[in-house]
Amino acid sequence: MTIETTQVLKMPYKEKLKNPSLKPRKKPQYKVVNWTEYNKSLKKRGELNLYFPSGELKPQFINEAPYVCGISGQQATYKQPYIELVYMFYRLLGWGMRQMTGFFEDLWRMKKLDIPVPSFGHLSDLFSAIPLKVRQFCDKLAKRIARGESIALIFDSTGLRFGKASHWYQTKYGKPCNQTPWRKLHISMDPEMNIHGVEITETEIADIEMMEALIPKEIATLLEKVIADGGYYSKEVVEELYNKGIIPAIPPPSHAVRQGKANTQWHDKIVQYIKEKGTVYAFHKRGSTTETAKLPSTLSFGHINCGSQRKIFLCF
Repeated sequence: MTIETTQVLKMPYKEKLKNPSLKPRKKPQYKVVNWTEYNKSLKKRGELNLYFPSGELKPQFINEAPYVCGISGQQATYKQPYIELVYMFYRLLGWGMRQMTGFFEDLWRMKKLDIPVPSFGHLSDLFSAIPLKVRQFCDKLAKRIARGESIALIFDSTGLRFGKASHWYQTKYGKPCNQTPWRKLHISMDPEMNIHGVEITETEIADIEMMEALIPKEIATLLEKVIADGGYYSKEVVEELYNKGIIPAIPPPSHAVRQGKANTQWHDKIVQYIKEKGTVYAFHKRGSTTETAKLPSTLSFGHINCGSQRKIFLCF
């Protein structure tokens, strides 16, 4: 005689919900044994020292000749290193722009330097004009560039919505703002997800207008293939890339036809290929490599809500 018994497995978290008296697993606790070094490290975080190069400092920060003979209009008064210095402290301390203005006015006064400080309203415009710089930390990519290996670039863009920027409107007028400000993020990366170029523009700027700015000068001669959507397509651009030996894997418009001209060779070749295959998806399959075909499933690149902070996150 055989008796079968069924063993019911209980889930620990469900048992804890039924019986709250069950205590959770005790977490390990660690004791600090080097309090002296720990305290010194915490104090060191607050040591903010500015070491300036020898010589006159004002010419390095201020353009003392904003008006140049033969050039129309006034040149920029504050130089780029000065604005980047103020912005670095602005992000580091997390203060408002009025506080930053007072901080640098007091700093130059203590050092007995006659260096003007932009007003808080002017700082907002100067901060928005700071160019974005991409710094590569990938050793493999640096070695590839040093060896002169070919690189493929992928171009795309997305919208940036600053949800908190309309708060002042609601505070001033007592009603919500119907339109929230938008910006456009343009980005270029290789199939290994190394970012090479980033630009933020107004929404009216077309994608194709930013293609040249997204190609770094150090890899311009190593570029082998350009992969992008139809927003980056024009007969002039793809023909220029084709003449440079770069494969433009950019789909043409659905209504594109063959031109039969000497300066539309690549355009005619792609249009004829799509016509023979009967679908534009054949071009996508041929123009994309194995690595880039995986991008839609690994990269989430929709509209990004930045909130009140000027931070950009790419979700992988």
